[in-house]
Amino acid sequence: MRRLIGFLLALTLIALTGTASAQSFPTRPVKIVVPFPAGGAADVIVRILGKHMNEALGQNVIVDNHPGAGGAIAFEQVARSAPDGYTLVWTTVGFPIMAATITDLSFKPERDFVHICDVAENPFVLVVNPEVPAKSVRELIDLAKAKPNTINFANNGNGTLTNLIVELFKQQTGVPVVQVAYRGDNFSIADVLAGHVQAMFSNAPVALPHMAAGRLRGLAVTSTRRLDAVPDLPTMNEAGVADFRAVSWQGISAPAATPRAVVDRLNAAARQALQVPEVTTRLRELGAEPIGGTPEQFDALVRQELVVWADVVRRAGMAAK
Repeated sequence: MRRLIGFLLALTLIALTGTASAQSFPTRPVKIVVPFPAGGAADVIVRILGKHMNEALGQNVIVDNHPGAGGAIAFEQVARSAPDGYTLVWTTVGFPIMAATITDLSFKPERDFVHICDVAENPFVLVVNPEVPAKSVRELIDLAKAKPNTINFANNGNGTLTNLIVELFKQQTGVPVVQVAYRGDNFSIADVLAGHVQAMFSNAPVALPHMAAGRLRGLAVTSTRRLDAVPDLPTMNEAGVADFRAVSWQGISAPAATPRAVVDRLNAAARQALQVPEVTTRLRELGAEPIGGTPEQFDALVRQELVVWADVVRRAGMAAK
């Protein structure tokens, strides 16, 4: 009986210690590991957010860039870190794509992380060269079916989101189109502008200036609601491709077993930062829409995307690395 009482007292002490630790969090700088090089759009957004999370947390937020292996290097580092809230990872739509296309990961994407806050997202725009005789998504589909494998879509590299969005488009419409892989946005959009390829799903910040200048024709956006910058452009759903959603989203995650009180503290800090006008203005300048959801909402998004992109990869017969 004494042993049982001692055991229960020990458990109570551990729980109280954990609660006290969570309530005092943070007592030292918090690190966000970013699976991209410094200077890119994602890195810029992390640093803008982190600057204002500093104020909410009362501690510095340090950005640590660890690119490589499709993001696996960064996520492995964080998965093996202590679940105390001091080592976080910047999670983007590249996370489910990594999970679907890399078979020898040393961690379990669906199990080894807790998702804290969906920070921002931006859609893609289906664009065509103005010489293409299609002024709507339906006309592009009809043209592609009338002339199989003559419409070429640029993407930013095999296994990238722009590659998988075209696969999703093919699977949902049955269009026989060809994909041409490039080394990034600058190269792919350049060939659409030159007419060497006819179409692509381009990041909104890249596509919109060319659309405004008449160098590209926008047909639809890939989000579930219209983009404020081009309110007359329909969504893919409105254009007749049902249940089509493909956005570039990003947020903050932590190792699994991070205490809920710490998760809530970090979520509150991120959401507070997203209320700062400087942050929202800069995000929109980068083509991203601030979100600031709950941990449950971000977790549901990540889990849904893990299923969606794994299914696209499987149905496309794409070889995993």
